[in-house]
Amino acid sequence: MRKILLFLFCSLLLASCVASSGTTDGISGAWVDDQERLYYLDEDGTLGIPDQTVLSGVSWNLENGVLTLATMDSPGGSVREQKLVLRQAGSGKLEFTDAEGNAVTWKKSRTQVGRLDGTLFYRERMALPPEVIVSVQLYPLHSPIPAANSIMPASGSGTIPFRVYYLEQTVPSEVRLAASILHSGETLFSTQTDEVIALPSSPNVLLYRTVPGENQLPPLKTPASYKGVLKSSGKDVSVHLYLEDGGLALLTQDGDRNQYMGTWMERDRNRTIEITRGALKPVTATREAGGNLLLHGLSPQPVELKKADISWPSKGFLLEGELRQQNGHPVFSECNSQRDIPIQPSGRGYDQLSRILQTSGNSSVVLEGRLQDGHLEASNVFLVQKGGVCSTENYASAPLLQTYWRLRELNGRQVELYVDQPEPHLILRDNGQASGSDGCNNFFMNWKRKDESLSFTDGGSTLRMCPQGQEQSRDIHTMFSKVDEWNINGSMLELRSKNSIVAVFEAVDM
Repeated sequence: MRKILLFLFCSLLLASCVASSGTTDGISGAWVDDQERLYYLDEDGTLGIPDQTVLSGVSWNLENGVLTLATMDSPGGSVREQKLVLRQAGSGKLEFTDAEGNAVTWKKSRTQVGRLDGTLFYRERMALPPEVIVSVQLYPLHSPIPAANSIMPASGSGTIPFRVYYLEQTVPSEVRLAASILHSGETLFSTQTDEVIALPSSPNVLLYRTVPGENQLPPLKTPASYKGVLKSSGKDVSVHLYLEDGGLALLTQDGDRNQYMGTWMERDRNRTIEITRGALKPVTATREAGGNLLLHGLSPQPVELKKADISWPSKGFLLEGELRQQNGHPVFSECNSQRDIPIQPSGRGYDQLSRILQTSGNSSVVLEGRLQDGHLEASNVFLVQKGGVCSTENYASAPLLQTYWRLRELNGRQVELYVDQPEPHLILRDNGQASGSDGCNNFFMNWKRKDESLSFTDGGSTLRMCPQGQEQSRDIHTMFSKVDEWNINGSMLELRSKNSIVAVFEAVDM
């Protein structure tokens, strides 16, 4: 309550200063904040977030020294508002305070942002509900991955305008456009096939009525779960897909070992499901009349997923997200899906998260946890970075072999680095040999794996005497001797012993 009162007081105090000095002139344009997030403030009050496809800008407004940003999640949800109090505006720089009292800095960006304005129309003589959602995606001609996205509330009938902001340096001059009009999660109108358009232009796009009938499927009922098998290098790999209410998705492979959180939506009149997984390539699933799905994008051949009543994985896995305080309680916003997940208020992980908020405030964390009944049960917290940054690098795929794995966590503790000593790391070769450093001496050893099992056998090392870190070096070798399982989640490698994480490595460029 104290922070809220302080926030309101600062708003009123600064309002006159900002307005009288005229420092808000020229606030429109492209800005990047101190977390490298790009915002485009259009002159007419429309907000663009051109470098994201899971979050769409709606509007911005600066009044009485408070900048209000309105956004929407893709594939659609309620409008969210973020308020920033303007403390100082200078040449190419804006300094704010957020609702939690944290300092936020924006700098003018030279990024060239393009704008596509067009209209959607349909031939049926019918009125739309008072407020609908307009969704438009731009795709490169030969790619299933959207290059730009817009989802925002709209009103009207017959003809509805739309606008998409995009990055000029990354979007080609010709794109495929897909669009739909939705209400209460239902698609009312959509394009039958993607329309090829040139940029810049002002397209007028025809939409077709989507009416459930004998050749169309009813809306998908969630929560729903599916399972299937794909072929990979002659091996059967299990695939599980979970679709939750509110657009949350979880896709797992190989016995729930590789897990990807994301969002899902039914994106066309044939009710194709698109699953977005952060920085990874989206996958699509075609619904079949019998209730099964045909999954595309994981392998060269489609994977048939059959409806199955399977529970969420019980074993914990790594999640990256932003930790912040909301109404006196910790809130975890998962980076890949950009969904707020309630935290189970019990256990070691919850205590760790509470202490992080008390000492560091808003933070970016990687934690081990599991999802049960829509709640996050955190068992251990790794990698804490003050400021709450979602890093897409942590979701880029990294291979187990020939990767430089930098040790970040050992037995639940952050690894210490020492001046003039090498950083602890590991490299696994395809000939069954491994090499690396324990933070003092270089080592080599043999390793063996079968499916999710992994084991190391003693090799040798150099005999350098180091002034610091001897105990940590011994713990690293002890850890390797106990490892019996491995798992990769994006660019994070976790080594386990008896179902507990004993080490977390991060893939870095060699």
